[in-house]
Amino acid sequence: MRKGLFAAALLASVSLATMAQAQQRFEVTLTPGPLAADAEQGHLDVTLKLSGVDAAAGQPLLTLPVVIANTATVATTLQDLRARDAAGEVPLTFKDDPVAMAYARHWIPGRAVKGDLTVSYRAPIDNTPPKRGAGPPYQLRTEGGGLSGVGNTFILIPAGQQPYDVSLRWDLSKLPGSAATSSYGDGDVSLGVGPAGRLMSTVFMAGPMHRYPQVPKGGFSAVWLGTPPFEPGPVMDWTQQLHSWMIKFFRDPSEPPYRVFLRYNPINAGGGAALTNSFLTTYGKTGSGEALKGTLAHEMIHTWTAVDGPGQWFGEGNAVFYQALLPLRAGLITPDDYLADINETARRYYSNPLNDTPNDQIAPRFWEDTRVRVLPYDRGAMYFAVLDGQIRKASGGKRSVDDLVIEMVERERRGQTTGEADWLALLDEELGAAGAKTHAAMLAGGLMLPESDGFGPCFTRTTGKVRRFELGFEPKSLVGDVKTIRDLQPGSEAAEAGLRDGDVVTYGQALDALQGDPQLQLTLQVTRDRKSFPISYLPRAEEVEIYQWKRVPGVPDTACGR
Repeated sequence: MRKGLFAAALLASVSLATMAQAQQRFEVTLTPGPLAADAEQGHLDVTLKLSGVDAAAGQPLLTLPVVIANTATVATTLQDLRARDAAGEVPLTFKDDPVAMAYARHWIPGRAVKGDLTVSYRAPIDNTPPKRGAGPPYQLRTEGGGLSGVGNTFILIPAGQQPYDVSLRWDLSKLPGSAATSSYGDGDVSLGVGPAGRLMSTVFMAGPMHRYPQVPKGGFSAVWLGTPPFEPGPVMDWTQQLHSWMIKFFRDPSEPPYRVFLRYNPINAGGGAALTNSFLTTYGKTGSGEALKGTLAHEMIHTWTAVDGPGQWFGEGNAVFYQALLPLRAGLITPDDYLADINETARRYYSNPLNDTPNDQIAPRFWEDTRVRVLPYDRGAMYFAVLDGQIRKASGGKRSVDDLVIEMVERERRGQTTGEADWLALLDEELGAAGAKTHAAMLAGGLMLPESDGFGPCFTRTTGKVRRFELGFEPKSLVGDVKTIRDLQPGSEAAEAGLRDGDVVTYGQALDALQGDPQLQLTLQVTRDRKSFPISYLPRAEEVEIYQWKRVPGVPDTACGR
C-alpha cells in the first residue's frame, strides 16, 4: 500500500534551487532502551536538533500524525517532551486536527523560538495488537531483542515545507551487540538536503539483526529480527532475482537500493508497505516464505510505478496486474501460479457486491469497508488487463500496456508530470476515443471484463460459482478503537454463530485477504457481559456466478508470459 495522504503532503516538492540554499539542519538521534529477547514492551528515546529556527509564538512548531492509514502513532502517548533553545526551556502546548481517518497533532511554542533548538521525548513501545484493527505495519514494535517501526508513527517533524540538511544518528549503548539500519542505509547516515518529511516514509530497525545476503551485492538486501516460522534466505534470494529482473524491465539506468524489512505482525500477517528505497513485509506465527512472494513482488513494483498524480487505481491496479505476470516472465513462477493469482483477483472482484462503487467514493470509505478498500487493487488490475488487450489488438500485437506504464515511469524519471491527464494522453495516442471511454467507465464503477484471451494465449475465460463475502453486520462496526457489533443481519452466518448486536470485539485477521479465500473462517474475540470468548464463522452469503480463467489445452508454458 502507498504512503498516506498526510505523508504525501509533507513530502511536497521543493525546488532544487531552494534546496541548494538551505542552511537549516535537522539531526535525529535514536536511542533504543534495553530490550530482552522476549520483551513485549520497551521504549525509544528521540532527540531532535534543528538549526536556524525562527518560529513565532502560537504557530505550529512540530507535527506528527495521530492516526495515519488507520494506524495510531505515539502522538498521544509520548513521554517527557522537552524543547530548549538558547533562551532556555520552550513551553509547548498542542492542538489536534479534527478527528478523521487521518489527522495530526501540532505542538505550539508559548514564546518565539530562535536559532538552535533541541527537542527530546520518549516513544513508548507496546506490542499489544493495535486497537484500530488492520492497517499498514507502521507501528513501533519490539522483536528478538530489538525494535523496528516507520518514522510516521514516532518522529516529530518540523512544521512547514522548508528544506533541511537531514542526518540520522543512532546511540546503541543500551543495546550492546546490536546494529542499526534504516531505509537510507546502515548506522549513521546523511540524507542530504530535502524535506524533513522524508523521515516519515523511512523504516528503522535496531537490534541483533539477521541479514541476507551477509555481504550485500548490488542494491538488494534484507534484514530481520527474531526467528520467523520459515527460513527467510530462499525467499529473499528469489526476491533479489526478481529485483534484478525488474530493474531491466522498467529500464532503470541505475540499480536502486532496495531493502526488505521483515517483521512479525499479529493482526495483518502477510501485509506490507512500500516505503523509501525499501519494503516492510510481515509474517505471522505460522506460514511459509512462499506465501510472501506475491506481496514482495507487488510492493517491489511500487518502487517504479508509484508515480504521483494518476490515482490509487493506477499505482495499486498496475501492481496487482504485474505482481504475478512479471515473476512469470522472469521465470520465477509457473503459469499455474500465475493463473491462481489471476483467479484470486477475479474471484474477489466479480463476487464483490460493491464492485460498482464509483472511484470518487473510494477514498471517503476506504477504511470503513473492506469491500470498498480492495477496489483500486482488483478493479484497477482488471482495467489494466482490459487496456492491454485493446492495445495489443489495435497495434497488431506490436504494443501493449507495458509501453504506457513504462512511459509514465520514464516521465517521472525525467521530471515531467505524471497526472491523470498525462495517462489519458497516452491512451488517446494508442486507442483514440475508445481509451477515454474505457477509462471513464472504470472511474464510474463499470465492470472491467478482459476478453477471453485477455491474459494471453495460455488461458481462456470461463465461469465458476462462489459464496459472496458477507460479514453479517455493519462493516463500520470494525472501525475505531472500540469495535461494537451493530446492525446484525438475522439468519446470517454471524448471527447463527452466536454474535449479537452490542458485542465488543477484537480480531486478528486481515479482512482484505479474507475476502479472497472463500474457505477461510473469521474469528472474533467477543466481550459480552464482562465475559470474553471467541466466535468463529465463515463470512459468506449467497452463491453467485463469477468469471474465472483456465488453461488452454496444448498451449506450451513458453507461450504464457506475453
